[in-house]
Amino acid sequence: MKPLYDTPDDFEAEIRIMRENEGGRISPPYNGIRWDFAYDGDIIKETGIYMIWPDFINEKGNSLPTDKALSIDKILKARMIIISDEMREKIHRDRIVEGLHFFCHEGSRRVAEGIVTKITGLHLERKKIKHRT
Repeated sequence: MKPLYDTPDDFEAEIRIMRENEGGRISPPYNGIRWDFAYDGDIIKETGIYMIWPDFINEKGNSLPTDKALSIDKILKARMIIISDEMREKIHRDRIVEGLHFFCHEGSRRVAEGIVTKITGLHLERKKIKHRT
């Protein structure tokens, strides 16, 4: 199956979607969810949150379908894509390393936690994608 996004991924991660009693999701999300990303230890009111989106994958590296609910409270593998090229270069290249713990947010609500398992294209230059007008 084709990757969910045309932009090459920056790193891979393992993500656990939190249960409702942990403050997480009431209903399961689907692949293609556009969560915001926060570094563990950051004070969000000071640093903000970032647009880094997951593409959940199976054991063969294929994107999971967008019409099937993702499992809650299970470890899921994902390719992660940093949406802003400027933030990718100015902030994330220096901060994202293997073993880094992070959180996924829906607004101010923390709904998932993850750990970076592999750096892929983060330090490579990528072509600017032209958006259709």
